[in-house]
Amino acid sequence: MGCAAQCVGAGSCSRRFFLVMFRTCLPAVVCLLGGMTVQANTPVPAAGDAARGKAVYAQCLGCHSPDRHRTGPKHCGLIGRKSGTASGYEYSKAMQQANVVWSAQTLDHFLFAPLSFIPGTKMGVAGIKNAKSRRDLIAYLIVINEQPGCD
Repeated sequence: MGCAAQCVGAGSCSRRFFLVMFRTCLPAVVCLLGGMTVQANTPVPAAGDAARGKAVYAQCLGCHSPDRHRTGPKHCGLIGRKSGTASGYEYSKAMQQANVVWSAQTLDHFLFAPLSFIPGTKMGVAGIKNAKSRRDLIAYLIVINEQPGCD
């Protein structure tokens, strides 16, 4: 059964269902959400280790938090959200106009080189060049987004 077919007839898909399907049906989700154009030959990042990702996330805590805005926006609700749209956070024009839907794939590109992926973003870090560290961080961000009460 295809990704969309599993949701048909269910009335409405819960956030948890969406996140589970998101993991297994990433290319279709990006397409359905109207996210940024990604070439068909662009690989989806392999799954990472969320426990190691939590350690990588410690580097992010100077500006970000899972559940509240700080210098950077909160990460709860990040997966599946359009760039520059978290309520209550003042984004750069570049982030608001980027038209990116955050997924494992788009996060992988952004975290590699934020200033190249979205020129003009306020996130002024060089990026995470180690692919394994990025995968682990993304796995942790997905876990954060699966927590009850995350919106």
